[in-house]
Amino acid sequence: MSRASDKAAAIGKAARDAAIARGVEEIGAVLPDVAVTALEDGIELKGRGLARRLVTDPVLRWIGRLLR
Repeated sequence: MSRASDKAAAIGKAARDAAIARGVEEIGAVLPDVAVTALEDGIELKGRGLARRLVTDPVLRWIGRLLR
């Protein structure tokens, strides 16, 4: 690979990592009772009754729509 493509890949990975970190902070601030963990390829949510809250909670409803 060329240096330009390596640099572009590094910039993309840094942007993805920053977005994941920002998402963990924002979701953790809005939902303090949900365990939010940063993964290599996204964000993991864990919590009691989370599946039900994906349908009923207005903050989480958009995630529930993605899963339908």
